[in-house]
Amino acid sequence: MALVAGVILSAMLFFTSPADVGPLGIFAFFLMTYFVVLGITTFLTKIFFRFVYKKKDMGWKGYADAGVLAFWPVMVLVFISMGTSNMIFSLIGATVTVLLILFVIKKV
Repeated sequence: MALVAGVILSAMLFFTSPADVGPLGIFAFFLMTYFVVLGITTFLTKIFFRFVYKKKDMGWKGYADAGVLAFWPVMVLVFISMGTSNMIFSLIGATVTVLLILFVIKKV
C-alpha cells in the first residue's frame, strides 16, 4: 500500500500543482503522504520490537504507535500550510501533540 501511495504521491508532485488539483487533491496529497510514512514507520517499529523486545508480533499497541508516529510529518505540513509564524512552532506543536497521543495509547 505504501508503494502505491508513493507512486501516486510522486506523480502528484511532478505533474500537478496545488491550483490544478484543488482542495480534494491537496487532501489526497496529505493522505498519500500519511500512507507512505505509515509504511515506513510500521516497518521500523517491527524492527524495533523484534530487536529490543525480542517479540515477533507487535500487537495492537505497536501498530497504534506506528500510526501515530506516521501522522507527525503530515501534522508538520499542516502547520506549515496554515502559515505558522515560525518553523520551530510547527515542529514543537506537532511533536507535543504526537507525544500526548502516544502517552494516551500507553495508558490504555
